[in-house]
Amino acid sequence: MKTNILTIAATIAAAGITQASTDYGPAILNLACSGHWYTSGYGHKFHVVHDMEGYYASTISYFKNCSTSASVHYCVNGVKDASSDAPAGEITQMVLEANYAWHACCWNKYSTGTEHEGFASNPAWYTTAMYNASGPLSAHEATKFGYAKDRNHIVGHNEHSNATWRAYAGPAFGINASCNTHSDPGAFWNWSGYMAIINPPSGIIVDNTAATFTGAWSTGTSSTDKYGADYRYHSTAATSEPAVWTASVSAGSHDVSVWYPEGGNRSTSAPYIISTSGGNVTQPVNQQITGGQWVSQGSYSMNAGNNTVTLSVWTTTGFIVVADAVKWQ
Repeated sequence: MKTNILTIAATIAAAGITQASTDYGPAILNLACSGHWYTSGYGHKFHVVHDMEGYYASTISYFKNCSTSASVHYCVNGVKDASSDAPAGEITQMVLEANYAWHACCWNKYSTGTEHEGFASNPAWYTTAMYNASGPLSAHEATKFGYAKDRNHIVGHNEHSNATWRAYAGPAFGINASCNTHSDPGAFWNWSGYMAIINPPSGIIVDNTAATFTGAWSTGTSSTDKYGADYRYHSTAATSEPAVWTASVSAGSHDVSVWYPEGGNRSTSAPYIISTSGGNVTQPVNQQITGGQWVSQGSYSMNAGNNTVTLSVWTTTGFIVVADAVKWQ
């Protein structure tokens, strides 16, 4: 007798055994109520990012409830907020990728979707573990179904409010781009950081965890547009207490970029000092704007071996400078 994957999954779930997804290895397979999906559609042309407006375990239970009429391909946990809770970043697959989940109204038969634990009004739910789990999943979807890893194809459930995307998506996907009314994942979702995970930058990246610090630098984690798990910060002052990133590069020209979480209390003239073959070059950076992404400081000729970027605190007082990550490319 031939046993299909749905029967196997149901048997395993009833026995309380965890089964890995065959579509995406890091995920646990725990299917939604049987049949709560379409088995045919118009091709998976884009991916929709949702937030649950609720909790990971209860959302999984909701999708398994056969009295409901919703489903999604994947769910991602944000916070382990009890000893019995799943780890932050855990992924559960609830609809096979060959099928079409009931997650985004008239976009369903054109897309895949991921639900993320949390609430659009509270950025604390959008954790680094969640982004680091979800980003590669979205990249996997794009690679598998052959669409670009960009913001036209990896979109929020609220993308219907984006006029530029509506103008693109209607002709490109053959959908009514305005058919949704949802507002998730909301203003606190860190799209720049998320897309940087989906499209990892080339070059040599040195995070603050590998930098050296002199003086009283504090550690911060609250800014959602940070690179990695945390960053360091220091009040501006007429003192020599720098942060220094070091990378070994080949001889030649290299572009140097910096990453910092922006904020209204940041320095508008944070002095980054770049070592080059012709001596040090200082680039003042306004850290109140353009944060949460790689900000190029230009290309420079460098000698082979260790080269440095130094962030000084010696600038206009009354602010902080933030040391996060540096990239040589």
